[in-house]
Amino acid sequence: MNRQIIVNNVPGEKRVALIEERKLVEFQIMREDTGHCLGNIYIGTVKRVLPGMQSAFVDYGGARTGFIHIKDLKKDITYEEFQKDIELNHDDDGTNDVRRYGNISEHIKEGEKILVQIIKEPIGQKGARLTTHISIPGRFAVLMPTISHIGISRKIEDRTRRTELKELGKKVQKKGYGIILRTLSENGDIKLIEKDIVNLINNWKEIETKYKKGKNPAVLYRAASPFIEIIQNSNIEDIKEIVLDNQDDHRQALNFLRSFYENADEIVKLYEMPYPIFDYYGIEPELETVLKKKIWLKSGGFLVIEQTEALTVIDVNTGKFTGKGNLESTVLKTNLEAVKEITYHLRLRNIGGIIIVDFIDMSNNTNKKAVIDELEKGLESDPAKCSVFYFTRLGLIQITRKRTSESNISSMTESCPYCNGNGVIKSRTTIAFQIFREIQKHVKLYNSSVVFITVHPDTAFVLEHKLDKEMGELLKKLKISVNIETDSSFHREHYIISDTGTH
Repeated sequence: MNRQIIVNNVPGEKRVALIEERKLVEFQIMREDTGHCLGNIYIGTVKRVLPGMQSAFVDYGGARTGFIHIKDLKKDITYEEFQKDIELNHDDDGTNDVRRYGNISEHIKEGEKILVQIIKEPIGQKGARLTTHISIPGRFAVLMPTISHIGISRKIEDRTRRTELKELGKKVQKKGYGIILRTLSENGDIKLIEKDIVNLINNWKEIETKYKKGKNPAVLYRAASPFIEIIQNSNIEDIKEIVLDNQDDHRQALNFLRSFYENADEIVKLYEMPYPIFDYYGIEPELETVLKKKIWLKSGGFLVIEQTEALTVIDVNTGKFTGKGNLESTVLKTNLEAVKEITYHLRLRNIGGIIIVDFIDMSNNTNKKAVIDELEKGLESDPAKCSVFYFTRLGLIQITRKRTSESNISSMTESCPYCNGNGVIKSRTTIAFQIFREIQKHVKLYNSSVVFITVHPDTAFVLEHKLDKEMGELLKKLKISVNIETDSSFHREHYIISDTGTH
């Protein structure tokens, strides 16, 4: 794989683009006003315990209190329970199960000092999701100080190597910690892996010391910057270049890469050209697709992506594509082409939570399975955990993608001041008929004989041309005359009716 990591930094905002085989596949944006807190560890104070919801609110220093469920508080937990809880971790309120976890009041009290980590950033009106089960990622391993477990990536299949890594994990376990050996440890030098683990343990000890001495709320540990995280999770052989237009970011990337790669200077580059870095690499035009609802397919079909706070709906349409064979083969070709765009946009837009896909109806079960298989294959390269569920009776496919932060469209947009987030505004004809009613009301209230109307030029066109006959009938009925004035600065839905005019 040919990877390029491009980082653009301006005061107040940092943007990170990941390019694979000359195509933008991942984009992250960080702003000082919202911050990047995923993975950060804090001293918090329990502000409110809610036994009915088996949860509590914790002040960790963020703009809003964080939310913690009892399953993230339970101390005597096995790794299997921990994993199961993560897999079942939907965006619910975490209600029940007292029999399984006990009552939350037995685990936590209001005003209590607590060590927490953010596992989901604030999204919309929801505060951050917190846990007391800390995990600190390194390049080759993930340290879990609160869970005694040795885990080895399933992608490492060589038995000899797994045994070697298992022995390394036992050393860590004896010290009372849990450890997961990541996929990158398969080919890593064993001394470098041990060094990585020692650094993680030292980080944890430092966090513990700060926690014992520190006052709450306070941040104890900051997770790696997103571009460092991408470097950390990449095979060095896959990285072609890391280009940054800020000296501090360049220095940070260089120092990190030097810790495990002696030729770091050949890969990490400082961009100093006057031309904007995202324009130079052709990223800026590609980012426009992040905001589009309608995505065209090469065949002539298209997708419509509608994102709400609770879920995302994707509709697949044949559009201009009619195919050359029978209807079933045309539909299958469109659906398979749609799969590639769907898996691409889920990652690029950072869409998480529940995704419902309405593919074009297929009657052949073999073709349905082909679409499912292609969808699962396309999601394998996605760093976020994804699950695909088979077609429902209504012909819909459900996908879940782990959501830990705002989607890019949420970060880059705000509600339209014209439509207040509805996605539509009133038509010109609707506004014209509304004006008719307002004229009637105005004449009855003020007994006017002459009425002045100031409107947007588009609405004026409808009044004077499309509805000129209806306008004439209204004026005859009310025995008045009307002067229409236009103002191009007006919103299409805005108008003024008066006795004097605006000019």
